[in-house]
This record gives sequence, structure tokens and C-alpha cells, in this order.
Amino acid sequence: MFLYPSTAITATTIFALVSSGSCQLYNRTINLPATAPSNVSQKVDPSFPGFAFEQSSFYSYSFDEQGNPNSFSQNLVNSVLSRTGGTPLLRVGGTSGDHGIFNSTQKEPTNFPATKFKPQMKGGVTIGPSFFDAFKNWPGAKFEFMVPFRNTSHSHSWKWAEAGMDSIGIENLETLELGNEPNFYHWFSVSEYAKRYITLHDNLKQRIPSLNNKKIFQALDSAANFAEGLPTRGAFEKGLDKIASSIKQVAYHYYQGHGPKTLDQLQDWVRHSKTVNNMTTKFIPNIQYLRKNHEQIGFAFTETGYNVGGGKGTLDSNLATALWAVDFQLYCMTVGVKRVNWQQILMSSLNMWRAVASDAGPPVVTPNFYSQPFIADFISKGGQTQVAELDVGGDGRGTFIAYGAFESGKLARIALLNLHFWTPQDGSRPHVDFTLRSLPSTTKQVKAHHLSAPTGALAKEGLSYAGLQWTFESNGTDSRLKNDSLVLDVQGAEATVSVNATSAVLVVL
Repeated sequence: MFLYPSTAITATTIFALVSSGSCQLYNRTINLPATAPSNVSQKVDPSFPGFAFEQSSFYSYSFDEQGNPNSFSQNLVNSVLSRTGGTPLLRVGGTSGDHGIFNSTQKEPTNFPATKFKPQMKGGVTIGPSFFDAFKNWPGAKFEFMVPFRNTSHSHSWKWAEAGMDSIGIENLETLELGNEPNFYHWFSVSEYAKRYITLHDNLKQRIPSLNNKKIFQALDSAANFAEGLPTRGAFEKGLDKIASSIKQVAYHYYQGHGPKTLDQLQDWVRHSKTVNNMTTKFIPNIQYLRKNHEQIGFAFTETGYNVGGGKGTLDSNLATALWAVDFQLYCMTVGVKRVNWQQILMSSLNMWRAVASDAGPPVVTPNFYSQPFIADFISKGGQTQVAELDVGGDGRGTFIAYGAFESGKLARIALLNLHFWTPQDGSRPHVDFTLRSLPSTTKQVKAHHLSAPTGALAKEGLSYAGLQWTFESNGTDSRLKNDSLVLDVQGAEATVSVNATSAVLVVL
């Protein structure tokens, strides 16, 4: 946990510092549990905040324009994982790779450089040996490495895997992923998937001996909008049970949907209730099945984004979407998701940063990135954090949410979110007062770190977390933008924290 310069202040004077034109919207009282509640999560992996790179973009995220290791990308990833003490886990894969081939004589890393082309969703990419040099530019990281699976001939898969493993090394392999979104394959059925997965799994172990006697394979990687078509239970009952000892992780992809284009749609898009409904209907049954039948196999979202295929006019990559990413990840922790890998595509608006100049624009840190240091500080170091959603009272709109981080059964941090949509055109910025009741008797003060932006929900610039910003000009390291972290006095085991509309606050006890 990083602590920042802050100002001591009593709960009665915080209101003046919320914002100059702020008006109170609601009061919410949170009766804090004395110890971790019975529904508290398992311990959160310090490597929970992961990143994913679409196959064709990975090279451009790994090298700068001069051909050197991309320190801008490295620093952004390290600024997140250094806060938790976790290992950077990077998923490299996607449709362009699953449809692609490896050409050992090709001099270029890829025939469709990501600076000029979007991912090739039909014909795929051809990669050469130099593509795998990109894996060497991430010291300390481990990889979720995809090999092609779609093609009925596995010769491309073997060559791809052998070349990749020569560069990655078994010691840096987190999981070996077979294919991407197989429910789109022309030959797909659950039983056929399980049959072909086992065949490729067995062949790869024969050709790459270092894979033997290891729990290292990754299965499913189902598309977000078709998760029901490849259920975990069905895949295992159709055959994956036979090789469960080799499977380390079951993966699905998650996108909130095809992007919103109006302000009202955006408000509905980021609601906590929408996320809960999506998770409950599509994913939680798979998590529960693994927990009951294969507790040693983790569940992860290895390709995640706010929006997929929204098209022209989509409202994305702004403060509202960054806050959605905060809520989504915190909720995932409560239901047993082991990790969330955030998708990066150079020629896309869903990414957290654009690593080099491209036809999409100059290198830049996008608003979505600001969710990650917040999440990392909530997890903190030590590997002991467990998470539970806290009761904020009736809120049928799904805009006020709170989570508690518990260490050794004791409350250590609280995340408060106000997803109520606000832009300057709405007039004075409202806020909600969260009264934190029954704080530990030993707690005399709490620290409050804000994630917000002066211009509200649609802000693409001016975002800060704990007064810090991340930019290309700072080469992906944090720099001080403002001093807005506060120290609040606890009076009578209570403290009141005001959270502006379209903002979040991390409270540290």
C-alpha cells in the first residue's frame, strides 16, 4: 500500500472539500462488521490485476518505436503489481493468433503490424521467430501463452508452441492456453471441443517434454457473449475430467456488451446491478462447479473489457468506464474469480494505454488504466486480503456500492463507489455521504484516497487517483497532480466520507 501526503480533517469539515459546487444527494450508513463476515471471499491472489494483449498487438506493446524494450509499458504494469507484490501475469493470444500460422523463415515479427492494422479476425496473422523476442522484454513477468487450436491440422499449433516455449521458458509459463473462443469454431460442439482439446493436449506434452507432470494448461476461453454455450460442467463431463490434473485454470472472456451510445445507456451500462446480473446468469455457475468438483483449478477472466465492437459513437474510455472496471473487479473478488486480465489492442478504444504511435493516435494512458492502481491498493501486499461486499442500504439503482478488505479477519480497507452519472451540464456535482459506523476502537483516523476527475463521467483527461496521474510524458510512472487525499478523524467510532457523483474513494484504516 502506498501512502500519500494528506491533510488531517474532521468529518464535520470534509463537506467543504468535496467540491466547490457540490450538493448532497443521499446519506448511506454502513454498519461495519467487527470481524470478517461468513460470506467473505477466499484470499485474493496478489497477481489478481493482470493484463492481456491481443496477439497482433503484443509486439507493439513490448518494443518502442526505436526497437528497444518498451519501458512505458513496463512502468505501467509495474506501477500496478508493485503495490500488491504480485507477479505480472500477461495473457498473449486472441483470434488473430488462433487463425494464424508460424513461419520460421519470415523476417518480420508479423505480416500485419498492429500500428497499421486492426486484428485480423478471419485470415489471422503470420508470425516469424522475431515475434517471440517480445516475451523477453517483461522481466519478472509470467505468461498465459495461447497456441492455435481452431485449425483441424495441429501442425501450426506444434510449431507455434515450440517456438514460443523456446523464448518463454517453462519457468516463465503461467498457463498454456489452447485456442481462443472455440465456441465460434465451425466444428464446435462441447463434446467435440473436449475431444480435440485432449488430443492437442496430449500431442503438445509429447513434443514439449517440459509440459509433462505439470498443472499448467488453460481450458475453455469462451467468448463473453456465449459463455452458456461452453459450460465448465459440460466440458469436464464430456472429457476434460480425464486430464484435470494437467489443467491449472479455466478461463472465460468478459465484456459488458456492445457499447452504449447515449448518456442514459452509459449510466445503465456501469450500474452494479447490471454487472451482478451478467455474472449471475453466465459465469457464477461455472465458478461454483469448479469450487465443488475441482477446487485446485482456478477461474479467471483472461480477456476483459468494458466494451466490444461498440462501433462509431460509442461512449467508452472515460471516468465512468474506469469506475465500472473498479466495481467489476471488486465484485469478482467476492465471488471467487482468481484473476482479471484487461485486454489491450493497439488500434482500439478499450485499452488501458496505447504503447506506441499508430494510426489510432499517439501513445497515451487512457482513463481505464486508473482503475488498476486503485484495485492494487485495495488488495495491498501480504497475500492475506479477503473481500466482502458491504451493505449500503436500499439502492435499487445500483449506483452506490461498498466493499471491505479484511486481513486476518479484521477490516483494513473500504472501497466506496458512487456511480451516479454526472457531467458539468448537470449543474452542481452531487455527492453521497457514507457514514462508517462501528469502526474499531483503536482506529482514531482513516485515510481517504480519491479516484475522480473534475469534469465527471465523460472525462478523458484530468483523471487522478490519490492525487497521482500517469502519462506518456512521465514514461508511465506516477506524477503528482494534486493533493486531495484526506485524513479523517474518527469520532465515536464513526467517520463520514463524502463521495462525489462518478467517483470512488479508498478508505484505509
